[in-house]
Amino acid sequence: MKFVVEVIAFWILPLALLVEYQYWQSIAWTTPEFIFYIIAVPTIAAYMIVATGAGWLKLWGFNLKYTLWKVPIQIGLVYGSVINGLFLIFVNLVSLPSSISSTISIAILIAISGALLGCLYDISIMHYGMLDVYIRPFYKRDNTIKIVTAYGPRFFGLMGFVMGLSVKLGVYLLIETDRTISLSVAAPLGILIVYTPFLLYLLVKIEQKRHKAERR
Repeated sequence: MKFVVEVIAFWILPLALLVEYQYWQSIAWTTPEFIFYIIAVPTIAAYMIVATGAGWLKLWGFNLKYTLWKVPIQIGLVYGSVINGLFLIFVNLVSLPSSISSTISIAILIAISGALLGCLYDISIMHYGMLDVYIRPFYKRDNTIKIVTAYGPRFFGLMGFVMGLSVKLGVYLLIETDRTISLSVAAPLGILIVYTPFLLYLLVKIEQKRHKAERR
């Protein structure tokens, strides 16, 4: 069963991006630039987040053979495929003209659904020993569900929320402004919106762990 979960979690999920790409092409209002944006921005941002958290700060780790600096080589594609699947489910909100209400709505919906799916994903791979997250429940040898629920809703909820903000930025810059903003400007801005809150979040976690270690 572990082999099946690993194949689905790390090899089949990334392939879903190919199907999602076809779906985005079939939607009348999308453009090649926007399709590149909506696939590339979540994927690149996810690589940066995992590289920071697992590779640099070592807040969690993957017990897999195919990693680069402790980061699974396809992890960004995994997150990118899940996020794009959610965007396609809520595509009517994604395509609405940009407004505060539509932006907040899509961000909240992706936050809630992303938190749920992210927790289920981590529970699956952690149960079979493919993921360790170095927090107190892990060191107390608590069960998998208790470990994941200690961080998952916040981590994946934040990811979904900023991904939702990022996609609405892409719609506004690449669709609604008559394409006066280039992809080379929009994509880095989208990545920055996703990555910056996570950099701060992860650095705060490191500082909290340092203070706890000093008090012992």
